[in-house]
Amino acid sequence: MKIGYLDVLRILYNERPHGKVKIGLGLKRIERLLELLENPQEGYKKFHITGTNGKGSVARLLHGYLTRLGVKTGAFFSPHLYTFRERILINEKMISEDDVVEIFEEVYEKVKVLDELGEDWMPSFFETLTAMVYLYFKKKRVDWAVIEVGLGGRLDATNVIIPEVSVITTVDFDHMKILGDSLEKIAWEKAGIIKEGVPVVTGETKREPLRVIEEVANERSAPLSILERDFFFCDTSLGLNENLFSYRGENYFKDLVLRMNGRHQVQNATVAIKTLEVSKLLEEHTLRHTLKEVVNPGRFEVISYEGKKVVLDGAHNVSGMSVLAMTLEDYLPNEEMIGVIGILDDKEREKMVEKIHHFFGKVYVTKPRSHRAERFYEVCDMFKKRKVPCELVEKGIDAFEKALKDPSEIVVVAGSLYLVGEIRMLIKEGKVLKEWEIS
Repeated sequence: MKIGYLDVLRILYNERPHGKVKIGLGLKRIERLLELLENPQEGYKKFHITGTNGKGSVARLLHGYLTRLGVKTGAFFSPHLYTFRERILINEKMISEDDVVEIFEEVYEKVKVLDELGEDWMPSFFETLTAMVYLYFKKKRVDWAVIEVGLGGRLDATNVIIPEVSVITTVDFDHMKILGDSLEKIAWEKAGIIKEGVPVVTGETKREPLRVIEEVANERSAPLSILERDFFFCDTSLGLNENLFSYRGENYFKDLVLRMNGRHQVQNATVAIKTLEVSKLLEEHTLRHTLKEVVNPGRFEVISYEGKKVVLDGAHNVSGMSVLAMTLEDYLPNEEMIGVIGILDDKEREKMVEKIHHFFGKVYVTKPRSHRAERFYEVCDMFKKRKVPCELVEKGIDAFEKALKDPSEIVVVAGSLYLVGEIRMLIKEGKVLKEWEIS
């Protein structure tokens, strides 16, 4: 019996070890799966991007630039906001449901071969997905692919490629149980994407993690370009959806206009420009066109909805919340705001709440759709402890609809990409997609 798109998602989410990182065999499992598929990750050029924050924005800009340059370009993003198809793009168009089914069936034949070898060899959700992505790009004969790391770098399933340039955006505290409890340990994991002789670009400037990145790059004879040493941004002027800055590297570009909002996005754009410069692809007209148009959904995305200004920001760790706080100050100073906040249990929730509590006249705390949010209600007590009125509403959409009735003109949705995705789906689609119930 022929399976459909929703059947594929049920298998991926329910039969694969979803939400678990299988590190016992390192990269051997994904390498063997790709061998069975005749190594579809080869045959096209690639950018490989990791980082605690900013990797999605850099990937969007690189993908958008190559698309506008006229190059057939694939992109792999993770996670998605509200449809699985957002993860796999070619020239900014999502993979079709039919193509998802076709690619899955071909990959899953080989997945079942590995399943026969025992539990340790059973490919995870992300390993299966990564194999699907590489095979899809091969079949569609892309010239370039922009590959975003899922988690970490060294043991991430994407880390079986030899890119043209490796990119490490930033290093900060996140996923500490997996990546380590110090910036040096986390930096070492992320530096695991550095390949012998392959150029590296980093936006990291903190001394401890930068030292680790430099050491790994030196060991692997990988030329390293460092923000604030080899390339710079300056003359920054912020305006909602129209941010000005200048770039200095091998080239000098004055008064670039960036649609993405936030000082951090100016930094991300600068990293993307340097990556293009290193790869000898940089062309000024296409760059200016790209920066004015490309957005990163759910990252300080401001949408007018039902008479409110809705800010969607997937800030899901302490550094992300710090950036959100700074960005709210930059673009919406002295405005009355109401918050819809959902944070996963394994995050540094107290520190995250501390960063943003003072912006809100009231907060609705809700549960992101994740098995990692069973104690979501504790976040409400964290706001109350800081004298912020808080109401607990378990379902994210219900919390958002309550917030829309508040007199405040601005609603900020933050704390988890799962939550931001759910609310963005309501705004953009007007309904809950069938696949959302599966995931």
